[in-house]
Amino acid sequence: CGGPSRLCKHMFFTRWAKLHGKLSTRVPSHGEMPSVYSEAKLVAQTYQSVKQQLFKAFQKAGLGTWVKKPPEQDQFLLTV
Repeated sequence: CGGPSRLCKHMFFTRWAKLHGKLSTRVPSHGEMPSVYSEAKLVAQTYQSVKQQLFKAFQKAGLGTWVKKPPEQDQFLLTV
């Protein structure tokens, strides 16, 4: 229909930003909302920790290393 998929990174980021905004009003120390998708992923500590565990598990199982995508793919601003 010409609009973005509900499963695309931009839509996930938009929904996360809305949730972040709601949490920020309830938890004062919640921090600033990153405006770039890649920055939001970097500050998500649990996400980064689990991602590293997954990569280590793949290597330990002999499945090789995770193929990284170009960093430009996550360099977009949130525009709501």
